[in-house]
Amino acid sequence: MKPQGSARILFVEDEPLVRDVVSANLRHAGYAVDACDCAAQATQRWTGHSYDLAIVDVMLPDGDGFDLVEAARARGLSLPIMMLTARGETDAKVRGFENGADDYLTKPFDVVELVARVKALLRRGHAKKPANARERYELGKNWVRLDTGESQTNEGTLTLSDKEMRLFRMFVRSDNELLSRADILEEVWGMDSFPTDRTVDNFVMRLRKLFEPEPEAPRHFVTLRGRGYMFKSRPE
Repeated sequence: MKPQGSARILFVEDEPLVRDVVSANLRHAGYAVDACDCAAQATQRWTGHSYDLAIVDVMLPDGDGFDLVEAARARGLSLPIMMLTARGETDAKVRGFENGADDYLTKPFDVVELVARVKALLRRGHAKKPANARERYELGKNWVRLDTGESQTNEGTLTLSDKEMRLFRMFVRSDNELLSRADILEEVWGMDSFPTDRTVDNFVMRLRKLFEPEPEAPRHFVTLRGRGYMFKSRPE
């Protein structure tokens, strides 16, 4: 993992006071921070620069933070992303995770908690893959690079988000083993995070859409009704 002082963060927030206070606290914690106030600037910044993490507000003057994150993932950006917003409704949070966010913090928030979450996201984002993991995992005609998240999928070549990669690695490591939703929540999101069983189901559906020959009749990412999920590398 990079020394914390060299980690570079992009902060997208249109409220000047919030932008200044959060940026100051992140810099005090040892991070390099680039701050901008709109979606257009954010797109320009993370297209032309390399960041270790992004914090994105939902309500921006020239667009929607959800759409901004979704577009970033579609372009193959795999850095951890935290969404920061005054919207605390469950549906909004679920949409954020589905669009590729890795964490979600609702305003008003404690800056100390935000910095702690940033540290946790960076720690997970730079976690080394298991020593026995294959660099490239093949699943039928598709494949996933376990080190970078670069993947060949039913939708073409793309880069999996941090959460998608963590879930995929967990499934591969637990081939033919039952994984309850609680097990998945604890390892992939952390039990102190927002996600619910519904979030797990949505992420599994996403992996099916990307890798199953017939997503509506899954053979690899299998549901065990009332118990959880099981990954089968070689379906019977």
